[in-house]
Amino acid sequence: MPRERQVTLPECVQHIRQVPMERRISEVIIHHTWRPTAADYHGLSTVRGVRRYHMQQRGWSDNGYHIMIGPSGDIFLCRPMSRAGAHCRGHNQHSIGLAYIADFDTENPADCPAVAVGQQVVAALLERFELTPEQIHFHREYANKTCPGTRLHLDEYRHQAELLMCDHTDSIKVVLLPGSQTIPCRPHLEDGTTRVDLRPLATALDCEVYDHLADQGKVYVRRRVQTPNNPETLHH
Repeated sequence: MPRERQVTLPECVQHIRQVPMERRISEVIIHHTWRPTAADYHGLSTVRGVRRYHMQQRGWSDNGYHIMIGPSGDIFLCRPMSRAGAHCRGHNQHSIGLAYIADFDTENPADCPAVAVGQQVVAALLERFELTPEQIHFHREYANKTCPGTRLHLDEYRHQAELLMCDHTDSIKVVLLPGSQTIPCRPHLEDGTTRVDLRPLATALDCEVYDHLADQGKVYVRRRVQTPNNPETLHH
């Protein structure tokens, strides 16, 4: 039975991290509802109205979107992420669909707190499914539509989502001192062990990963140091 629910941003991030998933996710697709607009928004009743339209008029089993964001930044979990959505023809099986309740053809994204909230949600999705910002897509890339609106720009959206990766208030961070540089190496706890992506961490430490023997569970890293004869000699 369809059952959307409103959650806080920390609750949404936690849900994304823990929700069981069997289907492979290869992209996050961004939408706007167009109708209703941000001006039409009335909270949960608007989200339920979208779901009823999708079910009664489109004949779908639930809301087509997995996540919806209200204009003020309200977050709604809609279709379960474990199920393929109904938001982008030909791309539903391996994607997550997120929709802003707005018309970004006419309404200004800069006046809508939802955009930044949605980017934080998308950053959590990228982290969970080990995606890159380039795997964020706008609906208009796949359909003859302006969705998610002509006033929303893909490169800027991807950049902002990338800045937010590993920057949630309750996430682990790797900080390189001095300078307090935060290393975007996707740190996370797994069975009590802190794990990170080694390549970006090695790069920040002026090292490089030069061999990865996955079958032996070994990774070799070497440090770049200067010598009189060769200023960039590599040492183990």
